[in-house]
Amino acid sequence: MEGLHAEAALRYKLKLPTGKETVVVEGLRFCYDLSETDAMILFELLKGGEYSVDDLTQILKLSKATVNRSLSKLVEIGFVSRTREKKAGVGRPRYKYYIDDPEAVLLRIIQDFENCSRAFSEALRDILKMIKSHQEKRKTE
Repeated sequence: MEGLHAEAALRYKLKLPTGKETVVVEGLRFCYDLSETDAMILFELLKGGEYSVDDLTQILKLSKATVNRSLSKLVEIGFVSRTREKKAGVGRPRYKYYIDDPEAVLLRIIQDFENCSRAFSEALRDILKMIKSHQEKRKTE
């Protein structure tokens, strides 16, 4: 991920079986309800290292409120971890955000995408069974 910019990862194009082109961020939006900003921060953190809110604000040219909101969501999902900064003083605690194992996070996303696909396939099979059952009932009436 070192040479990969977060923006490039978000815009990585793929072609669906229907021929429609889409981008990775759309899958993240669908499966996790991640915004483009959430995904951009996720891909930045996947590069490795620890980042403060100020670091991400500066790198990604986003407001602190936006970065905080996205980080909270990413921590809640379990993609991102945080550790309290070791600073003396009073006031609000400050945190550093990081991803312990970037490969594990990407493998989890891959697995979740596969599970989403499987869930849709099973739902459509159930619908097909209902249609066939309905057709059989109509034939016997």
